[in-house]
Amino acid sequence: MTAAEVDVIPDSDSDVAEVVDITVDSEDEVAEVNLSASPPLSFHGYRRGRELGQGGSSQVFVCSKAGSQVGFAAKAVNLRRLQMSPDVEREWKKLCREVDIWKKLPVHANVVQLVDSFQEGSWFLMVLELVGGGDLFTVLTSRSTSRFLDREAAFVGNQLVQGLAFLHSQGVVHRDLKLENVLVASQRRAYSSGPLLYSVKITDFGLSRVLDPTASDAQSTVGTHPYCAPEVLGDGSHSFSADVWCLGVLLFALLSGHFPFNAMPGEQADLDRIIDSCSVVEGAKAVLMALLQLQPALRSSLSDLSSHQWFQEEEWETMKPLKRHRTLSNSDVGGNPPSISNMEAIPPVNGQLAAHKVAASPVLEEVDTSQHSPVDSPFPCSPFPCESPMPCPSPLPGALDAEGVASPGVWTPFAVEVAVKLSDVQSPNDLQSDHMQVHMVVPDRYAGFILGKNGTRIQKTALKSGCKVWMTSRNGSNDRRVIMIGSYKQCKVAQQLVHEQLSTAMQVEWQDAQADILVFVRSEAAGMVTGKQGFVLNQIRKQSGAQVQLLRDEVQSTRPCIISGTLQSILKAQKHIFELVRAVPIVTGPTAVGTGSSHGAK
Repeated sequence: MTAAEVDVIPDSDSDVAEVVDITVDSEDEVAEVNLSASPPLSFHGYRRGRELGQGGSSQVFVCSKAGSQVGFAAKAVNLRRLQMSPDVEREWKKLCREVDIWKKLPVHANVVQLVDSFQEGSWFLMVLELVGGGDLFTVLTSRSTSRFLDREAAFVGNQLVQGLAFLHSQGVVHRDLKLENVLVASQRRAYSSGPLLYSVKITDFGLSRVLDPTASDAQSTVGTHPYCAPEVLGDGSHSFSADVWCLGVLLFALLSGHFPFNAMPGEQADLDRIIDSCSVVEGAKAVLMALLQLQPALRSSLSDLSSHQWFQEEEWETMKPLKRHRTLSNSDVGGNPPSISNMEAIPPVNGQLAAHKVAASPVLEEVDTSQHSPVDSPFPCSPFPCESPMPCPSPLPGALDAEGVASPGVWTPFAVEVAVKLSDVQSPNDLQSDHMQVHMVVPDRYAGFILGKNGTRIQKTALKSGCKVWMTSRNGSNDRRVIMIGSYKQCKVAQQLVHEQLSTAMQVEWQDAQADILVFVRSEAAGMVTGKQGFVLNQIRKQSGAQVQLLRDEVQSTRPCIISGTLQSILKAQKHIFELVRAVPIVTGPTAVGTGSSHGAK
């Protein structure tokens, strides 16, 4: 698990309590909770922000650096906890190998970049570029239909071919390419109502190896079970062609919504029939058959794949530029992990980690798979022959899914706002990533009080807060909305003023009055707010006390987010969300994706 993957499954309830509270306005007010068990708050010019998750001996959080407009993700490895692992030597070698590979990789558009690494006390920290769109597994399973359109899958596949070709040119075999290890950096539509095109990056080199092309294959059984190539499951032989097989399984999952099989087919003809029976275009079938060959020598090369017609049917570079693209400042990557002798000198951690079952594909780490029985996966598999795509299970009536979206027909505080009017939503300003847009619901009968005579009161609200403030026009019997655009602090003041006025009109104490707010999250940062399996969003709910729902549908390149509760709880939730979104900065201008044409040395 790497920082960029943002694995957000906690090991215990006590771990969740270690989340840093960032709802205060001043960075000086951020309190360190249980310092002895938490990564350093400040380290080598970086400052720790909100926790994104934990796993094993590491945890992940957002961090910032003074003078940089770019946020980062940091993976903090607890060396004390690592020392307590059953096989400390193996875990230590994995960490050293991961850091060494990442440090030696030049910059590439489709590979997550390591920015810094160093030891700080009993923690080893890896600072990575922050990729805020979530992983492909989360993106795929949160869509209304759990499958990509043909052009969507081809666009992602083209980038993965480029990314893998780059890694192989550096002698690196990934050995664990899967949906969870591909992160979404940005997204766009080629045209109105067209396919949704995701810009992606490969991450997680925890199981990777540097493989000498002239040497024999690496002999170890590693990877994630549904993706493992037949030779890996057989004798543990792991070459570059095993990554090609993983790519085939991944593309099959994107196109069909399920894995190709439960058990490895014994004959190539059986596997070909599985592919041929799927409802995909002939070009996609040809690519899948070229990738999913039981014999490694018969699999297509990445260079041949890059020129395949299925990937070239659209001239991606001539399409509209990505609506947003993150940039990463160049930085020399820092130190290596400390020597194992130094690590062993660290006193052990008291307590025992609670076991936590995660609904994810099992990872095989250099073990004999002959002792493993077939495993269940959260992602459906297809028996032979290929079944029709399986949709995501619907939540129970009244329940919220992983992103906090209510079941169809369930009343929500913002039921009338689900279909947000495009005319009321301002197009995001790419040059003001620290700005936010807030809509506050005002019952129509109190609209006149908020406006004041000839609009004088709402004008004073705008002047006092420093942000743009206006009210939507009357539309039948629907409630009105006060729209505010400005910095977080400006919008906070405006909300406080409007809420106080509304409480006065309703003759209730403002502290007790409930409010409904709509904020807009930049689409490429939505994965940061949600987190894997909704972990981050659930933590925001718990820490703020507000009801928070992140809607799936986009509005003007943003995802509407509904927040309901007392004003105090709403502002806390907004602060959490704002800090996460602000950590994913934006720049304007077109960016070629997946070409891999430039990757200079660090």
